[in-house]
Parts: sequence; C-alpha cells; structure tokens
Amino acid sequence: MINKSATRAVLGSLIAMVVFPWTSGRAAESPGQRVYDSHCRQCHGAEGRGAKAPSLIPFDWSYAEALDLVRHPVCDMPPIPKSVVSDAEVAQIVDYLKTIK
Repeated sequence: MINKSATRAVLGSLIAMVVFPWTSGRAAESPGQRVYDSHCRQCHGAEGRGAKAPSLIPFDWSYAEALDLVRHPVCDMPPIPKSVVSDAEVAQIVDYLKTIK
C-alpha cells in the first residue's frame, strides 16, 4: 500500500529542488545591480565591462572615490545628482561592481 503522506512529501521535495535553484538565481540580483542596470548599464555595459563608455572592471575605486566621480566626473560622463542616484545607491553600485571578477 502506498503511503499518500510520504508520496506527497517526496513530490514536494522534488518540486522544491527543481524550483528553488531557479528562484534563488533570480533573487541573487543585488540592489546594487538593479541600480547599476537602471543608471549605468546603458553606457558602461553589462556588468560594467564597457560599451559606449569605458569598462569599470576591475573596479578599484573606493566608495569615496566613486561617489566623487559620480558627482564630479573628470571625463565625458554627465554628473549624476543625489536626486537621481542617492549616496546609498552609489554605495550599492560600488558593492556590486566589486563582486565582478
């Protein structure tokens, strides 16, 4: 005789094993990646690897240096005011870019 509770438990476990990696991969997107994708990706490309603007990888700037460059660029990049990207969001972008190898 088949134990329905055990069968349901095994079936539930199998479904979780299939679905969990898919959902965890999607949830792995960091807040910094979302901010980067919204404000930087268009010019600096996917994962900061360059496009219209130079590559940012490897990302060697400190948060203070990055914040200063975002607010007062020394290149063709337009300055990004705090009203568009907050200091906290710049920190999230820095954290995200430092994870890219």
